[in-house]
Amino acid sequence: MTESLTMAAIENLSQTVNSYAAAAAGVPLPHVTWMWDCCGRFASHATGAAEFCGTIHPDIPEIEANAQLMKWAMALKMVDATTDREAAGGRRAFTGIVGDSRIRLTAVVESACPATETQPLMIIS
Repeated sequence: MTESLTMAAIENLSQTVNSYAAAAAGVPLPHVTWMWDCCGRFASHATGAAEFCGTIHPDIPEIEANAQLMKWAMALKMVDATTDREAAGGRRAFTGIVGDSRIRLTAVVESACPATETQPLMIIS
């Protein structure tokens, strides 16, 4: 059972957008978590319309996240819309249209810091 109304709404919305996208693409697509951004039209990257914002799960390895992102982008003929800020943070974004609605999909595709900085060093004495 879902713990909150917010999580239930996100799950239902995600299932709906994923289903529409797979039908439009004609192929199965990796699961994406979606949210509705009714304020998207006010963002600097926006075209004046609200949008569905999707995220490839941040806990999967970057190479897999990039592969899933590219599968979506190619299947739906999405356009690269990565901002300088996203690129600096190791993220990549694509936009497109599904069911007459604008979608924006992002994923972490490279670590913002080298692995040696995130892993503890072993001290051997």
